[in-house]
Amino acid sequence: MKPEIKALRFIVPQKDIYYISWIIDAAEGLGFLQTDDAANGRITVFTPAELVRDLLGLMEALRAEGVAVEKICEEKSDMGEREDEG
Repeated sequence: MKPEIKALRFIVPQKDIYYISWIIDAAEGLGFLQTDDAANGRITVFTPAELVRDLLGLMEALRAEGVAVEKICEEKSDMGEREDEG
């Protein structure tokens, strides 16, 4: 059975994209960061559905450190179903 993968989209400061990518890479299995629009800080993080809470916890911890992280939406990466925030 193929695991369900979620795609979570965020806006972050351009200068922090590399930093966030390294943190996610260091947490083996947590996810993969894709830069969608570097100039505007738009990223997508792909993560197994069972690790969404862990990823959101990481992003919240980054906010607590002063990194401006804004969640845009969450969708199933294989089905394109979208759950908009706001």
